[in-house]
Amino acid sequence: MKKYLKYSIVLLILVFVGLTIMAILTDALSLLKEANPLFFALSSLFFILSIAFWVIPWGLLMEKDKKFSLRSTLILGFSCVYGALTPIQVGAEALRAIKANEIFKVPYAEAISAAMLVKGVKFFLLAACSFIVIIAVFLEATLSPAMFFGLLSGFIVILLASALFLLPLNRACGLAISKFFKALAPFIPLFQILEKYFEKYSSYLKTLQKGAFGKVFAMSALSFFLEFVALFFAFASLNIFIAVVPLVVLFILIAVLEKTPLLPRGIGLVEVAGFVFLSIPSFSQLDLTTAQIGAILVLFDVVRLVIPTVLSLAVSFIKIKH
Repeated sequence: MKKYLKYSIVLLILVFVGLTIMAILTDALSLLKEANPLFFALSSLFFILSIAFWVIPWGLLMEKDKKFSLRSTLILGFSCVYGALTPIQVGAEALRAIKANEIFKVPYAEAISAAMLVKGVKFFLLAACSFIVIIAVFLEATLSPAMFFGLLSGFIVILLASALFLLPLNRACGLAISKFFKALAPFIPLFQILEKYFEKYSSYLKTLQKGAFGKVFAMSALSFFLEFVALFFAFASLNIFIAVVPLVVLFILIAVLEKTPLLPRGIGLVEVAGFVFLSIPSFSQLDLTTAQIGAILVLFDVVRLVIPTVLSLAVSFIKIKH
């Protein structure tokens, strides 16, 4: 576990250096110094709340274990957020499952299944919103090969994840997925693990309490909305007010590119896509300077990457000491 902490700290430092360089190259430093502290605080707060409403449903799915109070769920959840910012992308969900097993003796399969159901719901919401947005972007703009691959691969990851983790709500579908991986196991050994996992996952979903899925869906939707509000206040902190439609498009682009394989939180692609989008007045409906665009991207990266990771590392260190 400690090596993941070290990986995350190293990458956090690199992210900070990268954001500083971007701010200097775009002449955004003066604008960042003048950012409205109240709106910046609200942007950070809403993003942290979005994480909380992503973690809470995970705890609710295991509420039969009385050890998972709201307090313990939030502490355990936030202590693992840094997992999303590691070079090997171990993932916050995997870390939560590992820690739940170590601390509360919750079976790893159960903890990871609960996490995957929550993620599946959120991915479904993102897939539904992003399909229309991506089609619109493809029709209106000529994308570079890297940008096209980033959007397409991110969308495919989202679509596959939502299908794999929600279809097993129907046990027959879950067992069919398990059999599919079983058929491929002789060629790729990893699929043998997936075969057993989806068999257990289907069994786990069958044990869900009545109304549990509805709670997960509602809280995941709220988490998704709070992320959007955080982006709005990131713009507002720089006294830039963007129309709802282009803000939604930008939000979806960021959310999709964050899921691009091999890049933790889509670092690099998110910034390039955001810069291109905000540079085209017909898309953003704004005539922004390079400094303004740089300031927006840097500030929101601080909100979505730096602050949650620093908070998570702080909670982790406190837990280690105790």
